[in-house]
Amino acid sequence: MDLATRKYNFIQELIDIDKESILDALEKVLKQKKEESQELSDEIRQELDDRLASYHKNPNDLLDWESVKKDW
Repeated sequence: MDLATRKYNFIQELIDIDKESILDALEKVLKQKKEESQELSDEIRQELDDRLASYHKNPNDLLDWESVKKDW
Protein backbone atom coordinates (compact mmCIF):
# COMPACT_ATOMS: atom_id res chain seq x y z
CA MET A 1 0.00 0.00 0.00
CA ASP A 2 1.47 3.39 -0.95
CA LEU A 3 1.87 6.31 1.43
CA ALA A 4 -1.01 8.36 0.03
CA THR A 5 -3.40 5.44 0.49
CA ARG A 6 -2.15 4.82 4.02
CA LYS A 7 -2.69 8.50 4.89
CA TYR A 8 -6.18 8.44 3.44
CA ASN A 9 -7.07 5.29 5.38
CA PHE A 10 -5.63 6.77 8.56
CA ILE A 11 -7.71 9.93 8.15
CA GLN A 12 -10.81 7.80 7.65
CA GLU A 13 -10.03 5.99 10.91
CA LEU A 14 -9.55 9.33 12.71
CA ILE A 15 -12.97 10.49 11.59
CA ASP A 16 -14.56 7.45 13.24
CA ILE A 17 -12.81 7.89 16.61
CA ASP A 18 -15.33 8.81 19.27
CA LYS A 19 -13.14 8.68 22.37
CA GLU A 20 -11.22 11.79 23.34
CA SER A 21 -8.60 9.70 25.15
CA ILE A 22 -7.56 8.07 21.87
CA LEU A 23 -7.17 11.46 20.20
CA ASP A 24 -5.18 12.71 23.20
CA ALA A 25 -2.82 9.74 22.89
CA LEU A 26 -2.37 10.26 19.13
CA GLU A 27 -1.71 13.97 19.61
CA LYS A 28 0.87 13.18 22.28
CA VAL A 29 2.71 10.78 19.96
CA LEU A 30 2.66 13.26 17.07
CA LYS A 31 3.93 16.08 19.29
CA GLN A 32 6.73 13.88 20.63
CA LYS A 33 7.80 12.84 17.12
CA LYS A 34 7.78 16.47 15.98
CA GLU A 35 9.95 17.51 18.93
CA GLU A 36 12.38 14.64 18.32
CA SER A 37 12.81 15.64 14.69
CA GLN A 38 13.69 19.18 15.76
CA GLU A 39 16.48 18.17 18.13
CA LEU A 40 20.05 18.91 17.11
CA SER A 41 22.60 16.16 16.86
CA ASP A 42 25.71 16.39 19.04
CA GLU A 43 27.79 17.03 15.91
CA ILE A 44 25.65 19.98 14.82
CA ARG A 45 25.47 21.34 18.35
CA GLN A 46 29.30 21.20 18.58
CA GLU A 47 29.67 22.99 15.22
CA LEU A 48 27.36 25.77 16.39
CA ASP A 49 29.24 26.08 19.69
CA ASP A 50 32.55 26.31 17.78
CA ARG A 51 31.20 29.00 15.49
CA LEU A 52 29.83 30.99 18.40
CA ALA A 53 33.17 30.75 20.22
CA SER A 54 34.94 31.93 17.06
CA TYR A 55 32.60 34.89 16.84
CA HIS A 56 33.20 35.81 20.49
CA LYS A 57 36.98 35.71 19.91
CA ASN A 58 36.77 38.09 16.97
CA PRO A 59 33.32 39.65 16.45
CA ASN A 60 34.58 41.86 13.63
CA ASP A 61 35.69 38.95 11.46
CA LEU A 62 32.38 38.60 9.63
CA LEU A 63 31.09 38.35 6.10
CA ASP A 64 27.96 40.15 5.03
CA TRP A 65 25.34 38.23 3.10
CA GLU A 66 25.93 40.13 -0.15
CA SER A 67 29.63 39.12 -0.14
CA VAL A 68 28.79 35.50 0.51
CA LYS A 69 26.22 35.44 -2.31
CA LYS A 70 28.78 36.88 -4.78
CA ASP A 71 31.33 34.16 -3.99
CA TRP A 72 28.85 31.34 -4.43
